[in-house]
Amino acid sequence: MAQLKCGYHHILQSIYRPRNYYRRVRTFLREYNQPKKTISMDFQRVIAVFRSSVRLGILGKERFQYWWLLVWTLMRFPQHFPLAITLAIYGYHYRKVMTSNRR
Repeated sequence: MAQLKCGYHHILQSIYRPRNYYRRVRTFLREYNQPKKTISMDFQRVIAVFRSSVRLGILGKERFQYWWLLVWTLMRFPQHFPLAITLAIYGYHYRKVMTSNRR
């Protein structure tokens, strides 16, 4: 059973490693056809952008991949920008959950 658990952790570490994760997000955004609806930028969303920029873009070990994703998204698919930030935050949380459950 320990070998199975170690294998599971190895797979999670690999798929949520920032370089691999952000590469998959870019592939997803390239192929995603977003429904035609607008999302208003309320105060909570502005705070989320600011906090993710600090946590992921300045303090995080994945800062290069984070900024590359945001610039790439703005240049190629600006309509997906809110989704790109959301997926970057999800990846951060996945990595945190994965590393906190290493027992």
